[in-house]
Amino acid sequence: MRPHGALATSCLLAGAALVGCSAPVAGDATEVNGVVTQGVVRVERAINLSRDAAAATTSGELDEAALPSAGAEGAGAVTNVLAKFMRLSSAMDPELAEGAVGKPFVLPSAGSCMVLSPAADDEASSFSSLSPIELLDAGDVTMKTESTEMPLAARAFPDVGALVFGVFYTSRDATSDLPAPARYVFESSGSGQLDRFAFEADAPAGPEEVRIGDAELADGVDLDAGVGAVVQWRADEGGGAGRTRDIIYVDVTSAHGATVRCAFKDTGRGVIPGSLLDPSTLGPLPANATLAVHRTRQVPINTSGIDLGEVRFDLSVNGRARIAAR
Repeated sequence: MRPHGALATSCLLAGAALVGCSAPVAGDATEVNGVVTQGVVRVERAINLSRDAAAATTSGELDEAALPSAGAEGAGAVTNVLAKFMRLSSAMDPELAEGAVGKPFVLPSAGSCMVLSPAADDEASSFSSLSPIELLDAGDVTMKTESTEMPLAARAFPDVGALVFGVFYTSRDATSDLPAPARYVFESSGSGQLDRFAFEADAPAGPEEVRIGDAELADGVDLDAGVGAVVQWRADEGGGAGRTRDIIYVDVTSAHGATVRCAFKDTGRGVIPGSLLDPSTLGPLPANATLAVHRTRQVPINTSGIDLGEVRFDLSVNGRARIAAR
């Protein structure tokens, strides 16, 4: 997971202090008549650790869903699975294509930070020069784990003029069981547009034992403006090659909408620079914020009929933070 120059358009939208962005993992695409098939699968789970009823937000496709409190009746995870199989020109940047059919995912390089501006939502002009993107019907698509079998629902993509058309697949509700760590298998029955396929990917564990300084994230944390915040978590010590690709990223999102995002290697410790915890990024102080710690893993899709793409797991825990001047 490293910065790529091809993400220039998405990076400019991310606001100030941008250091780098993530990119889909792609193999050697098989080009047929200048067309490739790209798969994009997102598996997201977010848990609010707050001991009161404060709402938390998440990044990615969950898109600011209100999360249940850990101490509230019916508490649990907010989850989302999204799968898109796109036919597009082989000359098109696959990262820009992904941004055209969903919310772009941008990530600084490990050890760096960026600021996501609320103004980053208006991207229409960025895609005006793209060739049409067809979202393919894959037939019946099912996601399986050892404990779960989840048929995904096919949905028509919202009309974006002549740029994007077709269907995509999502989980049917936001409380579906998404175990982690676990092995996930994705299968389709196939259709006239895309042959049947099956591929698998291993999900990491979600972040655990998260502390900010001396405080547990579940208790809520107080941060001093201009002072670096030490974030600690239990490093994933499980086996397998996937663990070496895992990245921890931390979002501090103020009530004013700006988000400070820092990424770290999965070593169990990282520091949010004090220079980003101030009014210039988070708005007037004191500021209430959501602090979310994510573990993300990107796994290449390897199956016949899909030339390039990835499964991205994003597992997070969320709590409250208050930033005030010293």
